Amino acid sequence: MKKQTPKRFALIGLPGSGKSTFATKLGSLLGMPVHHLDKHMFEPCGKKRDKQEFIEIQKAMLDEDSWVVEGCSFSTFEMRFAKADVLIYFHFSRLVCFFRLFKRLFNYKRDFGGLRAVTWEILKYTWNFDKEKRARIEELRKKYPQTEFLIFRGQKDADLFIKSVL
Repeated sequence: MKKQTPKRFALIGLPGSGKSTFATKLGSLLGMPVHHLDKHMFEPCGKKRDKQEFIEIQKAMLDEDSWVVEGCSFSTFEMRFAKADVLIYFHFSRLVCFFRLFKRLFNYKRDFGGLRAVTWEILKYTWNFDKEKRARIEELRKKYPQTEFLIFRGQKDADLFIKSVL
């Protein structure tokens, strides 16, 4: 029996690991809508959106037939994990992510929403991401065994996955 092609991808991981770029490529290759949570978490003025409104937006996107959702809102993480066919954890080196965060300041499109400056808070969040989030990720892996779980430890893993989709 042939394995069914995944139609719902959730991407999580360290800031600067390339989730947004990967999501855009994957969505384009598969003809799926791509949702960047930072775009929905913040209003156009940069103010954080009301939590209940943010949850309702996510519920609507997760009810679509197919999607690629990227972002690390851990307060709503279970919603995405429960509905995803595949969850990809971008577990890149913290130093690579730091480099990319600083690089993004010079190359980033300002209309995207999200990172506009590298702050101590974002550096600390990136540094502690795995230590602080690992237990919750493992808990949900056990709770939702039907969700295929992949770990990308570097750009090569992401590139190989994209090639496998072609």
